[in-house]
Amino acid sequence: MRSLGVLAGVVVSLAACGTAGAQPLQSGISGRVLAGPTCPVERFPPQPQCAPRPLAASLRIRRVETSSASKLAHSGANGRFRVLLPPGVYIIHALSENGSPFPRPPRERRVQVRRGHLTRVTISYATGIR
Repeated sequence: MRSLGVLAGVVVSLAACGTAGAQPLQSGISGRVLAGPTCPVERFPPQPQCAPRPLAASLRIRRVETSSASKLAHSGANGRFRVLLPPGVYIIHALSENGSPFPRPPRERRVQVRRGHLTRVTISYATGIR
């Protein structure tokens, strides 16, 4: 009977060890950076060749609740980015590239990050095409 109790203790200990090394839930912000419009005249229905294009850009992300330092995120050539952050409210500030007025970055954006979730956003730069 005592060996059954010891066996049960070993099984419980092994189960606890298995979950102790598990990956923690990740939270943060992921998304795309796009530039548009890409054609001087928008048509309806939209033409695929005039869709907004992915943009490699830099984003400064800072937490609202604290005065902690900001993080710098970069989207790739495909416009996608991902930054892991603890839960909280953040401000995304899209940065101008190379001092050029275009593509023009959008206004700052507030984003709520929840524990265990990646908050998805689309950041749209203006190309200046009218």
